[in-house]
Amino acid sequence: MELKDKNLKYYYYGLGCNKILPKYWFWFAKPFDIKGAAMVNFFSYEKYDVEGFKRSDGLTTVIDLSQDLESIWSKMRKKFIQKQIKRGEKNGIVVQRDPNFGQLKKIYKNFRKKSGLPKDNISACKKNCTLIAAYHEDKMIAGGIFVSNGIYIRALVLASLHKSRDSREREIIGQANRMLIWHAIKYAKDSGHKWIDLGGISPDSDKKHMRTLAEFKEAFGGERKECYYYFKVYSPIIKWWMRFRGFTNV
Repeated sequence: MELKDKNLKYYYYGLGCNKILPKYWFWFAKPFDIKGAAMVNFFSYEKYDVEGFKRSDGLTTVIDLSQDLESIWSKMRKKFIQKQIKRGEKNGIVVQRDPNFGQLKKIYKNFRKKSGLPKDNISACKKNCTLIAAYHEDKMIAGGIFVSNGIYIRALVLASLHKSRDSREREIIGQANRMLIWHAIKYAKDSGHKWIDLGGISPDSDKKHMRTLAEFKEAFGGERKECYYYFKVYSPIIKWWMRFRGFTNV
């Protein structure tokens, strides 16, 4: 398959203007080899056995957009989601499609750091992705990056300002996170998508924050769907680094 194929949704980055040790991420695609790549990663809803590729099985939650918005709304948890969205609207939170990747990048890095989660280079997402952001008093407080193949639109990044001890600020940020997803659902439906994928869940994780995140995403009333992640490492340097970091299945 050629990278010039317009149906391929991917991004990549590396060192030295992306020419040294380039890593590729492909979405909604069957795994295939890339000449000159240091590492390739694929996401798919289909289960494949492709020689040379490692696979891990995942779970996500998706919402069927063939339903009308009223039906989608009715399936959301009333107090946990619906009520908070309405409060956020009264509090003046504004959600919109936004090109300000730089501001979200700052929020994302801080959010992942304080949550103890690994960080990706989200600057590489600009090419084939859509940013939706939530603002309060002209300040971005939450954002999401979404990738689409025209049928599915999937959340790659969901991040917000880290919740402070101030109860009012915590409420505003929580409301913004809910409004962000509701806006993404409406945008996905209006733009002709059939499904929106909220970006993966781990409801049985031994990590509390992962279970909490799964509960949050499933509160929007979607259905569980299996998904699959594939990768192949070509570079000996990256293989060494991954093993050094504790990855055994390389």
